Amino acid sequence: MKRNTLTIALIAGLGLMGTHAFAGECDDAQQGEAGTLAAGIAKAAVSKVVPVTGKQMVNLSSCENRAGTYIIEFKYNFLSTDGLYWVEGNARFGAGGSSPSVKITKASPNMAAAEAKAGVKLASN
Repeated sequence: MKRNTLTIALIAGLGLMGTHAFAGECDDAQQGEAGTLAAGIAKAAVSKVVPVTGKQMVNLSSCENRAGTYIIEFKYNFLSTDGLYWVEGNARFGAGGSSPSVKITKASPNMAAAEAKAGVKLASN
């Protein structure tokens, strides 16, 4: 009986350790890497509509790392030649920025106007 209980506890403990090793919130270093990569991915997306000419800032509202793949939600603020713009979205990419995918879910009013003028739809708002 004691041996079965110990075996069950060991299996349960290993299962929990495995879960944390493969999925979890990003630590500080991962958030830094994810934020830098998110800024690059978002810049590439918005550059189809307006040029990024000045300062950029990205805020992560969530960051998860699943077996080396980042899944994040973000807000990207940037300066262009005619003012401040922002977009919100989510992205998924591997460490180092491999296989990136981004979905813009919301944009500032001036970004939405720029999208309409350029004939490019980034955001779904």
